[in-house]
Amino acid sequence: MNRKKLALIGTGVTVGTFLLITSAYAGIAETSGYDTYKSAIKNTVTAKSMTDTVAVSIQDNGKQVVSVNAIVKKDKPANAVSANVNIQGGGSDQSVNVYTTADGKKVIKTGASEVYNVFDAKDTQHGREMKKEKADVGQGDKFNQEAENLIDALVGNLKQYVNETAAVDGSKEIHVSLSGSQLPTAVNAVGSFLVKKASHDSLKAHESDTSNKKELFGADLSSLKQAMPKLTQDVAITNVDIQASVDANNTITKQKATLAISGKDESGAAHMVTVNVDLGISGLNTTTPDSIDLTGKQVQTVDAKQWDKSKFNH
Repeated sequence: MNRKKLALIGTGVTVGTFLLITSAYAGIAETSGYDTYKSAIKNTVTAKSMTDTVAVSIQDNGKQVVSVNAIVKKDKPANAVSANVNIQGGGSDQSVNVYTTADGKKVIKTGASEVYNVFDAKDTQHGREMKKEKADVGQGDKFNQEAENLIDALVGNLKQYVNETAAVDGSKEIHVSLSGSQLPTAVNAVGSFLVKKASHDSLKAHESDTSNKKELFGADLSSLKQAMPKLTQDVAITNVDIQASVDANNTITKQKATLAISGKDESGAAHMVTVNVDLGISGLNTTTPDSIDLTGKQVQTVDAKQWDKSKFNH
């Protein structure tokens, strides 16, 4: 799927997710809770297949401006995915469905159109990147280990911000809460930069023509971007809170995260932005993505090369 076309998710939520994960690592160190959480993350992401149920809400000064609900099914060995995404915000309610066909093509359909857009992911930059990732698995594992070692070294002295509660059935609850001075300066600096960058990109994107994007999917995400606050001054992360449920198999089944960001827009008006993310994970190694039968349906074949260019031009 086009990373920038759905990325209201991409602008707000991707930045928020990055900050949540980074801040979580910055606030936990080599305690039993840290080891449990890190191990559970690694066990979960290495599953061959899974179903993610995601609910994201973004509030600005207490008013909800965007909500996203999605069910994503992934099968890594088969390179297959299906997704059902519903997005509310900017006065609109839109949905997008994504499928992978048996011959490796991607199918995207919006709720506002009866057209099924079909393109061959193998011919896109994303497809080429996936091939390269498979070829570089060993090198990627080495990089991940080095990154993990670096994180461990950087946060080794921050031990008091993680709580672990164990149950008699072997499951555990992990809770990380950081606010104010507990948030490392480096994390806040990087976070502030990313928020400003996202706001700048959103303002710039609004100035460009979005007609091609709307025509391709039959959906208009520009109103969603405009609903998002554009923080450009005095940006700071004020609170990070993460709760994770780890089962007896040492995999994450649920995770809830809250990120609070304060700042001002170009006019100097103050904003307090809160991002809430609820993630449920199920079907580890047993998930089969939904399929689609295009027989009798209205199909539009998308020029993969033109699609690939448009991702990076808007």
